[in-house]
Amino acid sequence: MGGPREMVLALADDELCIGQNLAWWIAVGPFLEEDLALTSISQDELGHARALYGLLGDDIDALAYGRQPHEYRSAHLTELPCRDWGETLVRHFLYDTAETVRWAALADSSWEALGAVARRALAEERSHLRHASGLLSRLLRTEAGRSQLLPLFDQFTPLACELFELPPDCAADGLVAAGIIARPMSDQRAEWQAAVDDTLAEAGYQPQWPEHADPASAANGRTGLRSPHFAALHAEMVEVLALDPTARW
Repeated sequence: MGGPREMVLALADDELCIGQNLAWWIAVGPFLEEDLALTSISQDELGHARALYGLLGDDIDALAYGRQPHEYRSAHLTELPCRDWGETLVRHFLYDTAETVRWAALADSSWEALGAVARRALAEERSHLRHASGLLSRLLRTEAGRSQLLPLFDQFTPLACELFELPPDCAADGLVAAGIIARPMSDQRAEWQAAVDDTLAEAGYQPQWPEHADPASAANGRTGLRSPHFAALHAEMVEVLALDPTARW
């Protein structure tokens, strides 16, 4: 699996991990509206993962749950459990801002099936982003919100940059030349950073952006090295399937 397929696998793995982590908030959200919102967003992200895996093969369960850890390509940001609601909100904002940019770059893909998935996902991601940015902006207008949330951006923005890294087998220039993606990943990342900067400027805050994803940490997600959180997340994903691996659901 290489080139465009490896890129799609990384996107699908991101969606699978983020969706699974958001599902943890079912019935434990800080208030009812957020419980319902995060549950709905979780379902959307898992649906996007399923659609992307479906582009790569017929056995979606095997792709999603049957690989060895080193065969996943998810960004480490998506593997974080984020059991604190402030952490979840900051990651939600960073991730869905990035997703809006990434899906838009795929909406007119020369891989027609991928373009169709992207267009459907983009409409949902825009709704996710409205939820994240609206809530974040309201909280950043308060002193308590700024003191609790802004330090988390210093923690999460370096990891989030990996969302615009490609797996080693992907040639970015070739993907653009073939029309698989409309814009280089560097241009997409610049658009994402500008959007994040604009939102945080309202709170008088400027995040510290690394020039590149840290090759000693974040970028390893794309190369197959999993974060310390992946094993527990994967065990949660396959808990039911592991009861009877031969069952047909």
